[in-house]
Amino acid sequence: MEAIPIKNGKSLIIREAEPDDAAALLAFSKVMGSETDFLGTDENGWRQSLEEEREILAASLIAPDRGAFLALVDGEVAGMFSVHPLSDRPRLRQNAVFGIAVRKGCWGLGIGAIIMTLAIDRAREWGYHKLCLEAHAGNGRALGLYRRFGFAECGRRREHILVNGQYCDEILMELML
Repeated sequence: MEAIPIKNGKSLIIREAEPDDAAALLAFSKVMGSETDFLGTDENGWRQSLEEEREILAASLIAPDRGAFLALVDGEVAGMFSVHPLSDRPRLRQNAVFGIAVRKGCWGLGIGAIIMTLAIDRAREWGYHKLCLEAHAGNGRALGLYRRFGFAECGRRREHILVNGQYCDEILMELML
């Protein structure tokens, strides 16, 4: 685990999530869901049990082509990302799905860019052909970050996300690796 300097003078540690991180990740999902409307979750988080989350993390540790990663500042979860196959079906396995979340108090510190670099590198290491993501159409900061790293819009799901009684579009993006 290398300490990566971030804009506030602190260090960021990125490491693969382990089953013992399940409670912290579930708590993080609730924080993220309450801090922003740009994620697919709300203040209730991922709505899975602690044991389910532990099993997911344990499975990702032994899989050769997927993982969930924590971004830690001062030992606290500041962000997370995951990379996993779009599907286990043979004709779709070469495509990976990427998800990212950064705690609102850590926006603007360069954590998103660090995560993007690591996720793209990991997807390439694992032999994926393409990295895909989905983003809320109103999340200009995230869309700008993704474009900066070479992601291009490849589709739009109109009125796909329901937030506070309003339907919002979802942007589909991809990066050929």
